[in-house]
Amino acid sequence: MRLKETDIQDLNDFFEEILNRAQKIEKQQKIQFRKKIRNELFFLMGWELATPSAVMSRWEERLDDVLKIMPFGFKDELARRLADKLRSPLTPKSRRLGPAASGDNR
Repeated sequence: MRLKETDIQDLNDFFEEILNRAQKIEKQQKIQFRKKIRNELFFLMGWELATPSAVMSRWEERLDDVLKIMPFGFKDELARRLADKLRSPLTPKSRRLGPAASGDNR
């Protein structure tokens, strides 16, 4: 499924927030990381049949230096957000949120 511009912006904001918290990075290196992230997100906008696993695999190869400086749990959170954004709107809500969130209390 293709991502919308708002989804791309949300992912960019997430990367930016974490990158701003990183302390042991020089300014020039942060600029290079932002450029790499922006390029990958721009590529993602044109990817018609993107899956979360394919995107994460690509990012693990191309953004490995960026992901190394991110805090513990960042990749898991990123994968979760990506999966939520790439989930088909046709998927029933009970499957998306789990059986407890379906609202059926019979």
